[in-house]
Amino acid sequence: MITPKNLLSHELVGLHATILASPQTSIIGMSGTIIYETRNMLTVRTKNGIKRISKRSVNRMRLLLPFSACFIRGQSLIGRPEDRISNVRRVG
Repeated sequence: MITPKNLLSHELVGLHATILASPQTSIIGMSGTIIYETRNMLTVRTKNGIKRISKRSVNRMRLLLPFSACFIRGQSLIGRPEDRISNVRRVG
């Protein structure tokens, strides 16, 4: 089960995200479901269409998990998702 403690060892696709802080003021408050993730980008389905967001441009993001919420910096998500998942599982 996905929790705030093991978030980095799980895939983000399907989670609801809200951008709370960013140097790019145009994306603050943007929210939607993550539909795709690459090394440096998140693709989010919002009510205004599909948006691509750089992970580097997110200072604080809220991810809704099944039984809780998690606040995370986009910088900590940088890297290929499959490498991030396999590295965490191998160590932990």
